[in-house]
Amino acid sequence: MREDLEAHPPPSPRQRRRRLANLGNVKTGLADCIRALEDGTMEAGKARALIYGYSVLAGIIQGTELEERLTKLEASVKHEGHSRAGALSCAR
Repeated sequence: MREDLEAHPPPSPRQRRRRLANLGNVKTGLADCIRALEDGTMEAGKARALIYGYSVLAGIIQGTELEERLTKLEASVKHEGHSRAGALSCAR
């Protein structure tokens, strides 16, 4: 396994850089990490750290997306409530 690691030069910082702004990107990064571990091109300790980081980041992204959706839903319900209140007062 050590020979495999030495046979492949480390990627440049530009190649390593991955945009992890959404769950799809995190999922791709996680899959790449697992593949590299299976292929023997990544050390287990590094893979473990990356997998943990991807997992934490996925949870943060999920929480952020859920919060954004909830905020939009609350604003929609609040706006709808004002529209109904005006309609009811006009009907009386």
